[in-house]
Amino acid sequence: MFRLNHFKTESGRPYPIGATPDKNGVNFSIYSQNATGISLHFYNAFGYETNVFQLTEKTDDVWHIYVAGAKAGQRYAYRVDGPWDPENGMRFNKNKLLLDPTAKLLTHSVEIHKSQFAYKMGDENLDLSFSKTDSAPFTPKCIVVDVEKLRNDVIQNSPDIAWEDTVIYEMHLRGFSKLNTQLSKSEQGRFLGLSAKKSVRYLKSLGITSVELLPIAAHTNPLFLKEKGLSNYWGYDPVCFMAPEPAYMYRKNLGQIQTMVRLLHDVGIEVIFDVVYNHTGEGNEMGPSLSLKGIDNLTYYRLSPENKRYYMNDTGCGNMLNFDSSATLALVLNSMRYWKEMFDIDGFRFDLATTLARVGDKGVYSKDAPFFEALSKDNILKDTKLIAEPWDIGWGGYQRGNFPTRFAEWNDRFRDACRRFWKGDFGQVRDLFTEFAAVQYDEKIYYQDAWRRINFLTAHDGFTAYDLVSYNEKHNQMNGEENRDGNSANWSWNSGVEGQTKDKKILDLRFKRLKAMLATLLLSNGTPMLLAGDERLNTQYGNNNAYAQDNVVGWLDWNHMGPYARKMQSFVQSVLTMRKETPFFAEDTWVCLQDRNGIPLDANHLSEGMRDFAFVCQTLGETYFIIMNASDKPVQYRLKKGISYQCLLDTAEESVFVGKDIQVAPWSFTVLLEE
Repeated sequence: MFRLNHFKTESGRPYPIGATPDKNGVNFSIYSQNATGISLHFYNAFGYETNVFQLTEKTDDVWHIYVAGAKAGQRYAYRVDGPWDPENGMRFNKNKLLLDPTAKLLTHSVEIHKSQFAYKMGDENLDLSFSKTDSAPFTPKCIVVDVEKLRNDVIQNSPDIAWEDTVIYEMHLRGFSKLNTQLSKSEQGRFLGLSAKKSVRYLKSLGITSVELLPIAAHTNPLFLKEKGLSNYWGYDPVCFMAPEPAYMYRKNLGQIQTMVRLLHDVGIEVIFDVVYNHTGEGNEMGPSLSLKGIDNLTYYRLSPENKRYYMNDTGCGNMLNFDSSATLALVLNSMRYWKEMFDIDGFRFDLATTLARVGDKGVYSKDAPFFEALSKDNILKDTKLIAEPWDIGWGGYQRGNFPTRFAEWNDRFRDACRRFWKGDFGQVRDLFTEFAAVQYDEKIYYQDAWRRINFLTAHDGFTAYDLVSYNEKHNQMNGEENRDGNSANWSWNSGVEGQTKDKKILDLRFKRLKAMLATLLLSNGTPMLLAGDERLNTQYGNNNAYAQDNVVGWLDWNHMGPYARKMQSFVQSVLTMRKETPFFAEDTWVCLQDRNGIPLDANHLSEGMRDFAFVCQTLGETYFIIMNASDKPVQYRLKKGISYQCLLDTAEESVFVGKDIQVAPWSFTVLLEE
């Protein structure tokens, strides 16, 4: 052990919680209601411990100390002592080095090691046993960050896109640029890659308004994945909510994130962070102790009322955070404020958002939950976009349509209806019509809050769009779970051949079907979300659960499908231009289904045998006629007498006017404008 530095200490102050430098030193504070002792440990750049400080001052369950002479860049972590009583929810073990929950920067990624488990792995008493192994050599260190410098450097230039104009582009930061050979090695797969001029120009030219980044916070890489030669690619197992994943940075420079946001803002593109506040990467009772579990397990996690040894698990990820706790609530809100204030982030998408609003011993969802109440009163976050994944796996977990009105919500019903209709399934017309037009089943009106529907065809979780038309079944063998993982209900059709093919007829059919599907998404009434790479026919080779594929399976392939990809990109650009210039669903829109003879139809009395439908849409003095045909045969529709029509869109480019009728091609989406 090296002790090279000598510091003077003072009692310090409890707030703000975290490591806060000033011109004379650094104030350290950390919350723990049930700990009996906490020590602060300093490390040098070589990983050697240089100093240990006992925190003896405690105010409102916040332990604090001021270290004079310390400064930004100092590496540190904590050890927390207290009862080892797992059956009563307490898992204190001072042999485990713990990360500051409010850390802004880590020395390196979190690779799980057996020393980080607070119990003896392999012991017959399982998690009731006690480990005396020191985890320090295998645990990253936190780095003190000068937050005031970040505050001074940030440029507030949010484009402030109205919800009604928003088009979201969901992307994995690393996967988006990792294979882009037009970028340098230092840019590929990092924040620098997204802020590169070529990336910014590409996104702007596409016509999207907002990028939604999969989790960028530091996350764990579990042992079971490492043993398979895989890694936690998606990053949905966070360990520090405010620290970016070190692998996404070049030389640990937080300014890279500020620059990325600023450059995207400069061209009118918002930045939305996908945040995981429902659980952490510490897992259940058999998981590692990295931060919250060792700091105050009983406070931060929702434990079983019957036996606090075990965790409630409505997330399916081993644990769930306790939002009845003011400490948990403060940690989450402070992290949101940090990203907003220091990086000018425009919004947040909440993974498994139902969990954030579970209250009481039984963890029941409530619209009056403390999290919602706190958000409604927060001045810093008042103008941010909020998006809910409105479900978790617990009882009463599906809450679509039941979040506060400020939230937009992922619309899985649009996803399923769109996929099933364009797969060619019968009986899908009513569902797709009501989801596409955002009408109620029994009224020919659109929802006033249609923007709250985040309509999507694909997302990170599932097939890519190209795989929807290329695979009947999931092919997840590379995940090492014998293809058991991932959803088997994909509502996909391979167009005649499973997987990759050179058959031009099959490729043309896939291209035609996918154009119709993407037009349905991008012109829908609501907020469309496009998965990065779908406009380039990106494939995951049939893997619909690429959470552990930090390789060519999970990365965006910029060269896949050559000419077809370039044509699809151009098509998506044109449809997004059309959406912007031709709003079908503006204020006072009226829509009405019609049969092939032009007679109005009741959405509740549609034939189960229909695979095509049409409807009239009147808005802003214009009348549109929209036809979708998911059959393998052309279909003829009667047009109004004495009215001429302009064809604004024909995804198949094969539709023809026949006298008073229009004949639309198989697998086509057609839009006509009355002149």
